[in-house]
Amino acid sequence: MQPTLKSCVEDWKTLPWKQFQKQIFRLQHRIYKAQQIRNYKLVHKLQRLLFSSRAAKFLAIRQVTQLNTGKATAGIDGKAKLNEKERFELFNSLKELNKYEHSPLRRVFIPKSNGEKRPLGIPTIKDRTVQCIAKYLLEPVYEAYASKGSWGFRPGKSAWDVKMKIFMNLKTHNTNYRKRILELDIEKCFDKINHKKLLSLIHLPKQMQNIIRSALKAGVLNERASTQEETPQGGIISPLLCNIALHGIEDIWNQPLRYWSKQKKKHITEKSNMIQRGIRYADDMIFFIEEHENANELRYKIDEFLAERGLNVKEAKTHLVKSTEGFDFLGWRFEVKPNKSLTCWPSRKNRKQMIDKIKNTMKDNKFTLEQRLNKVKIIYKGWRNYHKYCDISKINLWSISEWTYNYVKKLNSKLNRKERTNAKIKRIKTIHKIFNNNENSLFRYAAVKSEKSPFDNDWLYWSKRKHKQYWGQLAKILTLQKFKCNDCNLKFAVDDQVELHHTDGNHKKNKYKNLKALHRSCHHYMPIHGMKRRKVKDLVNLKAV
Repeated sequence: MQPTLKSCVEDWKTLPWKQFQKQIFRLQHRIYKAQQIRNYKLVHKLQRLLFSSRAAKFLAIRQVTQLNTGKATAGIDGKAKLNEKERFELFNSLKELNKYEHSPLRRVFIPKSNGEKRPLGIPTIKDRTVQCIAKYLLEPVYEAYASKGSWGFRPGKSAWDVKMKIFMNLKTHNTNYRKRILELDIEKCFDKINHKKLLSLIHLPKQMQNIIRSALKAGVLNERASTQEETPQGGIISPLLCNIALHGIEDIWNQPLRYWSKQKKKHITEKSNMIQRGIRYADDMIFFIEEHENANELRYKIDEFLAERGLNVKEAKTHLVKSTEGFDFLGWRFEVKPNKSLTCWPSRKNRKQMIDKIKNTMKDNKFTLEQRLNKVKIIYKGWRNYHKYCDISKINLWSISEWTYNYVKKLNSKLNRKERTNAKIKRIKTIHKIFNNNENSLFRYAAVKSEKSPFDNDWLYWSKRKHKQYWGQLAKILTLQKFKCNDCNLKFAVDDQVELHHTDGNHKKNKYKNLKALHRSCHHYMPIHGMKRRKVKDLVNLKAV
């Protein structure tokens, strides 16, 4: 007898997710420890266990079909969503992966700020699930040997950590302000990575290596049957593959730690303890060069390193500047002031992108004015949150606030006198709420320790760090719940999405008794949300009748 969709929904809800997560983390922690002591035989044995585990397959399916923000994006098979019954069918299809072949990618072109288009390859849901499983195997291995200068697309790391590392290199000091900065980008990094070199750097058993090879050589729909040097940039595993390929480039300009010893009355050089002078975020890099050092020597080392991987530097985005002249990195502008102190504010390009996004949203007639303002609130709040450790006073933000106010005023000009007066009061309150009441503190972020990784099993350290990422009501609720999910009672991991749940479904009732902090996956299955969805569906059906 074939299972019905209703029975599959109940079966999916009752799967032991908490136990699955524990099993996967336990294996990943063991892989991490084995890689640290270079016991490759044990690493491969544990990777095989993880790859064949039921828990890994179910968690990967849930991640791809429920939790990822791009979960509703279709590949060449046209499938954008899977119901619970289809998820179980996908699980059954993953039981035999010995001769697995990656499907061709659906090609999408994303416009860039310079007028060019960035190619994005979108895999099918099944391919994304297999990539997610491969990521479970590879990530703890990379984390075990990752450099202290690598920060992009790593669990527990963020762009804010990079900002603090730049601050530590350029903060007020007798000589720091004299440093030069080499900022560079790699030309078509995802498109030109040498497959043979990349596969030689990946620590996986042969069967899993074949899956990665198949993903790398996946063809592009309606363009060519196969590609020999293209990494599927739209894939889940792509950023991790990029990190593996570029591992070590951030360390080529490091120097041994040198300090004065009072006991021995001389300078001591520690070759085992290196000063980190390169910072890499995916394929964007900066290097700090002392006044007396030769920048051409560094550039030669970089070109030599990239040539082995079939890559080269993008000259248009490569600049050698003095710290006092300023430089852009990750959407921020850094500059050492005449008093030798470092300051930071949102870059002009980043600011323009935010303003253009707000203007395009306000001009989108598909949505009501209230919906557009809500979208603008989300865009601006996200932008301000990213720049919360900057000096915002250095830039002009009132212009976009004024533009939004005038645009809304123009839309309300057709109302009668009384309606216009009410609309004006509401407009002032709404726009003030969107663009005002934001706090910023320059370089007040506590950076993560370079050597720490979520796979080291130090739950106390990572729980405290995770807590600092939240503020307001959510931070208070997390403290009351001892940083555990109120539904599954499992501690929040580093990369878990934490959401605030209103017990009665009323989002205007924000008393602490009505609030709970939940995993995103747990939040999906709260009964109150199911009831609300059914009511909306019934209203739609009634209107149709």
